[in-house]
Amino acid sequence: MSSWGDLASQTATALIGTLAGGGIAVYVTRWQTARTIESQVELAASQEAATGALARQQWKQQRAAEAAQRLLERLAELYTWLPSLPDLAQDEPQLSAQARAYCAAAVSAVRRGMQTDLLSIGDDRVRARYRVLVRLCFDVGWRGIGQGHRERQIRDVRGYLRYVQFTLEAVIDGGPLPDDCTAPELERSDSAPWLPPAVPWHWQDPADGS
Repeated sequence: MSSWGDLASQTATALIGTLAGGGIAVYVTRWQTARTIESQVELAASQEAATGALARQQWKQQRAAEAAQRLLERLAELYTWLPSLPDLAQDEPQLSAQARAYCAAAVSAVRRGMQTDLLSIGDDRVRARYRVLVRLCFDVGWRGIGQGHRERQIRDVRGYLRYVQFTLEAVIDGGPLPDDCTAPELERSDSAPWLPPAVPWHWQDPADGS
């Protein structure tokens, strides 16, 4: 009987060990499965967040590029009528009253762009340069700063306008902005027109004295 008792005891012990081992294996398998699912969920959420961030960034870039294009159109109109800029505050314009009216309308359009389209561009440097251009236009056109140097006034504003144009082109292309530079001082003794420190090849315009 003793041998049968030992055999039964060993069999029971083996069975218990098998059941315990099986239970542990099932627990480990479930834990690994749950952890795998959790990791996959976390990865999917991370990828979704990254995709969403990229989409938002692309949307902001597209929005800025479209706004920059509209601002360039405003500046192109102003560029055409810049020779009449010093006449805006004059009762008797040196050129024609019609040209003065067109120039005033172009300056107003550029100013409105500062209050609308410019807000879609998040880069503070771009915004600051555009606002400086608006200030220069009003300083020449309505405040008469730099009087006595009419041609230099026009060329100063033209040079800075083209600098802002190049800045907006960089926004559209997604490229680096041109280097920062100090805006022209309209009241100065120097008769040379203002130009940015680095002039792109497509700025070689005889009207700028370049």
